[in-house]
Amino acid sequence: MTLEQSLLKAKSHIAAGKFNAADAILNPLKNEHPLSPDVARLWCSLAMRTGRTAEVPQYAEKIYAQTESDFHKAHWAHVLGTAHFMMLDLSMAHTWFTDALQRLMTLAKAGKVPPQKEKANPQHPDDSLFASGKAEQLLWSTCAGLAKSNIPAFPYAGTLLGLIRNGRLLEYDKDLDIAVWMESWNASCVALERSGWVRASMRIEYANYRDYIHPELGITLDICGLQRQKQRITGGFALPGYPDDYQRVSVFPPFDLIPRHTEYGAAWFPREPEKILTAFYGDWRTSNPHWDTVVSALNLENFTLLVRCYAYHRLAQHWLTGNLDKAWRYAHQIALKDPDDIIALRSRQWLERAMTRLKREIPAWPKNQRQQRIYTRMVADLFHQGHINFLKAAQALGTHLTVCVVSDERVVQHKGKSPVMTQAERAAVVAACKYVDAVITETPEKVTLELMQQHDFAIYTFACASERERRDKYKLCEDLPAEMIRELPYTPEISTSDLVKRILDGAGTQGAAQ
Repeated sequence: MTLEQSLLKAKSHIAAGKFNAADAILNPLKNEHPLSPDVARLWCSLAMRTGRTAEVPQYAEKIYAQTESDFHKAHWAHVLGTAHFMMLDLSMAHTWFTDALQRLMTLAKAGKVPPQKEKANPQHPDDSLFASGKAEQLLWSTCAGLAKSNIPAFPYAGTLLGLIRNGRLLEYDKDLDIAVWMESWNASCVALERSGWVRASMRIEYANYRDYIHPELGITLDICGLQRQKQRITGGFALPGYPDDYQRVSVFPPFDLIPRHTEYGAAWFPREPEKILTAFYGDWRTSNPHWDTVVSALNLENFTLLVRCYAYHRLAQHWLTGNLDKAWRYAHQIALKDPDDIIALRSRQWLERAMTRLKREIPAWPKNQRQQRIYTRMVADLFHQGHINFLKAAQALGTHLTVCVVSDERVVQHKGKSPVMTQAERAAVVAACKYVDAVITETPEKVTLELMQQHDFAIYTFACASERERRDKYKLCEDLPAEMIRELPYTPEISTSDLVKRILDGAGTQGAAQ
């Protein structure tokens, strides 16, 4: 049997789940052809499926070192990132995923993209277990069965979204999502396995999240444990004993459950499901089939290293297989969570250029978050770090920041002196700041409720350098309700006056030296 035939046979064994048979072929081949990328690719794939991930990095690094092309180095960097991710060495995972993405960007700069893999034949909606109603029947029979065991399990995430928005499960969904309270976690897992659900192997074992597969229908069930606290409910992915950057915490407002009649008996359902959906999706009524809850959820407490590594993994994975539109979606989702992520921003830029060149459509990302428009006013003379800090904090209060750059006359009126830069110059600088969405130059002196409502501003914000300035600024917005006013910290040790003094001192010193 030739090497190619052996690899094809091993690949078919892996696809069929016959891992021992695949191992019997690949182990000898690994010894006979230690630097064969084809052998290494299949062997590493098998090792990561069979609990031998720790053996992958040393082997994969040898292949990476002897590979020359950026495409193949990107592939092996992705393998290495995935292996370290599974071993929860997130720092190394991030390093390797970054390497993979940088090499893919280098290819894009050269006008090259990985060949697009042929897509599997799309499933006809009539054949879908979700469209046919079989998945929903399984959902309710499972929840009702757990209720009979005194376990309040209820529809959650995408499953809840479909039931509320469409009155049925989402046709493009891939699994069922249910949630239970953490005090019922162990009992619920035992009950699921007793009722026939088979626990699926997960690359990372979380304390509050688990996958099951239905042996007859092949449907996957995701179960999430939620922790009730005084003022909130939390879920996500928990890794006890690891630092905060290894957690994925999602936060919900308090909610309770009510009984719901089903043909399988009583089950449980959220009393106010809209609360959960709004926390997750924002504008949950707008369909977004590109959504990945792990990355996109609006209720993430922090965009941690765990979530970033997952997103980088998916971004590079799709890019390597030529699925540029799917890769773009992940780059875009990362940028929505962290507008300062240079890797995501540059990846999105090069993906857009590649798709434009190839005449492929760039995906449209629905605006799932209602605009929370923020308003502020500033002089912004001799634009400096303090201004940047303030604008970044102001933008973080919502989704859209409008800045009024006040007139030269108003500066003279309030400060008794003209600004160094004209209003036009100051407005141009502020408009160039990435944290600013819109700049205006004419508004009434007082910030009234009428002004806020006219422009749909939700919050007026400012920073104060002194108690006198604080009194003056609060007086200018005294008609606003307290919830529409937000004072932000003032950056100490830098101001326009300090810069003017530095300039004058420097100019005087320079003149004396001459």
